[in-house]
Amino acid sequence: MGRKSQSKQTTKKNSGKENNKFLQQKRRELALLVDKVLRLTSIFQASGTVSKSWEHHLEIDSIIREVINLEAPQYRNSQGTRQANIDKYIKWLQDHEVQFDGVQISEFEGYDLGLKATKTFTEGSLILTVPAKVMMTEKDAQDSDLADFIAVDPLLQNMPNITLALFLLLEKNNSDSFWKPYIDTLPEKYSTILYFTSEELAELRPSPVFESSLKLYRNIARQYAYFYNKIHSLDIPILKKLQDIFTYDSYRWAVSTVMTRQNNIQLANNDVTAFIPLWDMCNHEHGKITTDFNKEQNRGECYALRDFKEGEQIFIFYGSRPNSDLFLHNGFVYPNNKHDSLSLTLGISTSDALRETKLSLLTKLGLAGVTHFSLYQGQNPISAELLAFIRIFNMNQEELTKWSGQGLPGDLVSSDDASAAAVGAGIDRRAYTYLLTRCRLLHAAYKKDSTNNELESLHRKNIKLLKESEIQILDGAMKYLTEAISKLSVAENEQK
Repeated sequence: MGRKSQSKQTTKKNSGKENNKFLQQKRRELALLVDKVLRLTSIFQASGTVSKSWEHHLEIDSIIREVINLEAPQYRNSQGTRQANIDKYIKWLQDHEVQFDGVQISEFEGYDLGLKATKTFTEGSLILTVPAKVMMTEKDAQDSDLADFIAVDPLLQNMPNITLALFLLLEKNNSDSFWKPYIDTLPEKYSTILYFTSEELAELRPSPVFESSLKLYRNIARQYAYFYNKIHSLDIPILKKLQDIFTYDSYRWAVSTVMTRQNNIQLANNDVTAFIPLWDMCNHEHGKITTDFNKEQNRGECYALRDFKEGEQIFIFYGSRPNSDLFLHNGFVYPNNKHDSLSLTLGISTSDALRETKLSLLTKLGLAGVTHFSLYQGQNPISAELLAFIRIFNMNQEELTKWSGQGLPGDLVSSDDASAAAVGAGIDRRAYTYLLTRCRLLHAAYKKDSTNNELESLHRKNIKLLKESEIQILDGAMKYLTEAISKLSVAENEQK
């Protein structure tokens, strides 16, 4: 018996050593991969072509997938489904004086969870109030054990959203967290581009959001690698806790939570980044901002942006944001978005003989360093900055000399009748013709998608909706430009 017992103990010891060696080997492999990610995401210059950006992304993504595979066994989500935790969440809200009489958490087709009215709310009536004490803020992070890390890290000192992401990750893995009932009802994953496959990202082309998505993915990959190295090298007590829970997958979850749910509120006369429980379950609809922070009551208040009948979903307005922003940072697209816009990349070629004169005139208007200009949804699609650029871009030497001699050429950024007359029909006709050609070329690059929408993933549905909204903007702009050019041609002929 004694020998058998000794044999078992020896086996256990050997097993422990082998397991430890295995973990050490995995950590070494992971450290090498993290260094590759950090190097790749740090050396890349954003001035590269789209094709180079894509090649670079594929390199980074390939390593990130290896990282995820290595880290997978380290982190298991025991949160369960959101719906299973709702009862505890509601009790927690009630216990901490969140007022939401007539409001119920419900599932809605196409929205996952949202808030449903269980009674009628008239426009402007108070729907819910959320005391500051239940909000999770960057100040809570600064007052926590994370403070020692914040004190020595410049990134955390300047980016409260990242601070909040790390704090959320710590609280998610703290069984005694005050916010546990709130955290347990958060989504387990998101529809942000951080969860897109490379195949899905590739389908974004030719949308301008394609490059923005690659940049966001690259930034988060770099942040992950940066913090991984910090967490495993600095001798700060709280980082020991993070070592066991900080993975790429957990970090993208925390970052996505912040991107989709963060709000700026004023606490003690300071702008603070915060999560606002319950209120952040409201989905977006066009309207007006009807939420505010009541300093006297020290609480957030949400008022009805319109009449809501019993059984209806309660919506709030997220602000005047284009679909590119909603897609990138919230993971959805809002059809027929009145505040939508399309970003055009334009610049003065280095081979342009009039380049310096044009740049000098753009400098007077504060536009010399601007490379992205907006086309808007609606009747007036050309932004003031874009109008000024296309006018200056299409001027000849004589016209440039004339406008350069003025103090501040304000007429160049205005499309009203007086400014248009000052600029002249000749310049505007050339400018609008140039922009129309650019719009047609971009429009032609969008391929018609014949895929059955019902069979598509949520990611692909959002991509399709985004592209449709961009084509709609281009259609509107081309119609506007065609009509404007026709009128300008008539005006020129009358002047002859």
